[in-house]
Amino acid sequence: MLKDLSEALNESKKQRGVFSKTIIWESGISKSQFYRIIKGEEAPSPETKARISKSLGIDVEQFDLLFQKSKFEQKHPVETESSLRLSPKTNRNVVIICGVAIILCLAFLVTGFLQRQNPARVQTHVAIEEDKTLFIADVTIPDGTSIPVNTTFVKTWRVKNIGNITWENRYLKRMTPASNLICSSPGMVPIPETAPGETIDISVTFKTPHLPGSCRTDWKASDNRGNLFFPDLHGLYSIVNVVSE
Repeated sequence: MLKDLSEALNESKKQRGVFSKTIIWESGISKSQFYRIIKGEEAPSPETKARISKSLGIDVEQFDLLFQKSKFEQKHPVETESSLRLSPKTNRNVVIICGVAIILCLAFLVTGFLQRQNPARVQTHVAIEEDKTLFIADVTIPDGTSIPVNTTFVKTWRVKNIGNITWENRYLKRMTPASNLICSSPGMVPIPETAPGETIDISVTFKTPHLPGSCRTDWKASDNRGNLFFPDLHGLYSIVNVVSE
């Protein structure tokens, strides 16, 4: 039996193998508002409640019950002298944990040193100083456009190669995890070959989810293995408002 929404969140992450940010994306609201709801500090709208319930794998009746429990715990935190005092057994556990933490830190330092001695380690990006890009405009579907549920649409961005490297065999990679509660799309779409100074349009086909709310996806340029060309840049993104038909 789940005791509150925080426990429901942790259980959902464990069962689905996802991080909190995936469930927050699915909720269609900001991170701060999401956690206010989880803590029982703010009541959600019916649409937001339905989306969060779906992400957590519970029905709306369970949500209401857990929300009230979270709200009660927020107003009545449990603080007793015995809960704040460490037992001898706990002290031993703390010492053991500290010892393990020190060993892990040393292991990470040694691993980092060995990796620096091995230039053949796997790359996580393929950035080149002479390689540069510039966002020009949203050609279609400006940010904040309202689109009905279960609707297919095509988002097009215009970008320019302002570097000295020809773009070849590149892809636009979706950085946002896939979920049936946010807009669906291919994981990668090809970027046309682009010479320095050339401007191109890149399009992605999306489909809105079956529930209304906010839908944002983020994208970055990569090679066919997912290595990023511009890892430090913000990247392209699409934000639409999904509305009932």
